[in-house]
Amino acid sequence: MSREPPIILPVTLPLLGHANPWALLLAKEEGFPLSTAALLSERYALKSDEKPFVRELLSRKRNIWAFRCDQRRFAGDFVVVDMSEPRPAKRWVVVLDLKLGAPLVLGGGGAGVQLTNAQQAVDALAARQGLVSLGIPYTLATGDKAAVLAFLRSGRRSRRST
Repeated sequence: MSREPPIILPVTLPLLGHANPWALLLAKEEGFPLSTAALLSERYALKSDEKPFVRELLSRKRNIWAFRCDQRRFAGDFVVVDMSEPRPAKRWVVVLDLKLGAPLVLGGGGAGVQLTNAQQAVDALAARQGLVSLGIPYTLATGDKAAVLAFLRSGRRSRRST
């Protein structure tokens, strides 16, 4: 394998209906051969409460776009963007890491090394034309499914400058 897979992949509700949506995305959007895409897809596999979390988030908050992070790149579990703001430079971006049974912690506390490369994930998001501006501030958040969903539903605009 000569090139790294992307650090983030988009998540949509229809995609969550597939057994291995990541292999499909890696083949279709990134041009990896299916055999390579199938091997790489394990990097994006949804575990424990991650799939119910992202399914509930996307079904309840239509203005939120979610991106799955490569789990080997220490960029968190998801990057979410509030697309209700029409200006890419003003959109709310949250890089989050789910922790079973943990309270909401902003700023990355409790994530250990899991959010080390959050900036790379946000930069990759900025590279997707029109989604966010390069250098946009973002919020780091950790916590369990319920705590993070409540935070995202509240629309709180607590930001961390980078």
